[in-house]
Amino acid sequence: MALFHSEIWLKQLRAALVYWLLVPSAVILSGLAVDTLFGFPLAPDGVTLTSGALALLTAGTWLIGKAAGDLRQYGKGTPSPFRPPKILVTTSSYRWCRHPMFLGYDLAALGVILLCRSWSMLLISFPLMLVWQLRFLKNEEYLLSRRFQKDYADYIKQVPLLLPWPRNQSRGKPTKVK
Repeated sequence: MALFHSEIWLKQLRAALVYWLLVPSAVILSGLAVDTLFGFPLAPDGVTLTSGALALLTAGTWLIGKAAGDLRQYGKGTPSPFRPPKILVTTSSYRWCRHPMFLGYDLAALGVILLCRSWSMLLISFPLMLVWQLRFLKNEEYLLSRRFQKDYADYIKQVPLLLPWPRNQSRGKPTKVK
């Protein structure tokens, strides 16, 4: 049974609230709570830390927008599982890693953490968020491999999960869903 437009919109809104509010709030609040509970001092501030944090936040935000735009332009869909891309996107930001939106999210989160200067966010909350994220991505990888089959298996062999590395850039044509 197909979902009505309003049902899809509500599901997308719920997912966005979790992704953009609940997870960041959990990282920030849990880190601050641990800092307060144990009396940890703030990390030293300075121009270098602030500049680096703002650069990470800017780069992460840009990458999230770029990856979402690539899904729309090359995949004819959205990041939402309720309106997924119709084509496996392997070009543009998806040449760097299989999940550039998550990489952007991680860079932006690290920037916010550095701006907060919290040791607990950096050393406890952020790593826990990354573990949760890797579990989530494992499921997403499974779903993508079922949906795009051999094309996704080939893509996995050529492109890293999350952290880009230098490699041959000769591939990158979109592949249609069969």
